[in-house]
Amino acid sequence: MPAPLLYGSLIGLAQLFATLLVFALGLHGSAESLPKAQMPESLIGFVFLMVLLGLAHRSTKKTALARAEEFGFGAAAKLFGLVAAVGGLVTGLGQWLYLAAINPGLRDLQRAEILKRLEPELAKLAAEDAAKVMQQVDQASSAVARGVVYGLNTFFFALLLGLAYALIFRAAARREAAGK
Repeated sequence: MPAPLLYGSLIGLAQLFATLLVFALGLHGSAESLPKAQMPESLIGFVFLMVLLGLAHRSTKKTALARAEEFGFGAAAKLFGLVAAVGGLVTGLGQWLYLAAINPGLRDLQRAEILKRLEPELAKLAAEDAAKVMQQVDQASSAVARGVVYGLNTFFFALLLGLAYALIFRAAARREAAGK
């Protein structure tokens, strides 16, 4: 299996694992526990992201060296771009599945929290405008929106962190070459 597909899929599955762990701990079960869920879910997902990006770089570099190919910044940037794209897609699909099938009650909790915050403003709006806002709230708390938001976040974080890794590893390789 190509490294971008393997590691991107693992990143998406790791994010789903973090979400399921938070769900298993009961932090997606009530409005009061939702704020407590965000930090551990993000932290677990980010740690997995860092580790998996490092493993993707190491694996691909090892393969390139075995073929006597150079694995420079351009190749690493391409690798991380592809890993980020696959990771974002798998994460988005996993989060959509989570909200659509595994924990659809979370949507209602999130919707209720949003409406609680919007209640004073909604009361000031005309019925037609309030209906438009309600439609936007429904869209924002949908499984599709969750998948898109998580998928894009994963893509951008993986891409930025991957490019940072590529720069760091390039600098380390140059230092090592200069030391020889």
